[in-house]
Amino acid sequence: MKNKLRILAMTVLTLALVGMIAGFWLFVAHQAEIEKEREESLAIDAMYVEIGSHGEYMFVNVDTETAFQAELPKGQVFKGDGETLAPENISTGDVFRIYGDGAMTMSIPAQYPGVTRMVRIKYGSPEDAEQYSQLLEQFQTDPIFTEEEGIIPPQ
Repeated sequence: MKNKLRILAMTVLTLALVGMIAGFWLFVAHQAEIEKEREESLAIDAMYVEIGSHGEYMFVNVDTETAFQAELPKGQVFKGDGETLAPENISTGDVFRIYGDGAMTMSIPAQYPGVTRMVRIKYGSPEDAEQYSQLLEQFQTDPIFTEEEGIIPPQ
């Protein structure tokens, strides 16, 4: 009788442990789903636009048509298929889904320091970016010198 009671207690404890582990994994899966939904809700679709001859670039939110600066997160820029995308393979007009913490600075131009990853969702061309030329004109910097002309005087 004692042996049967011991076996029954071990079975109940084992089942309770299995139930707790399953509950834990269900909870973790649910939390991951909530985090993914949150991440998607904070994602911004923005066009990459080069604005200078020295590698300067900005992004333009395609929904609100507002310009902002964001660094390309090292090793976290991807093609649509999940492959890593090298910065030299990005061109003006490409549209990215930008993931991050959603905190944009209230500066001019705005800055998005909390970018965690970017996924290119559309190939683009410089012609696609022409629609934002007036918006981005204010952020273009003129070089203070050129090799041919020397220093350019302030205007």
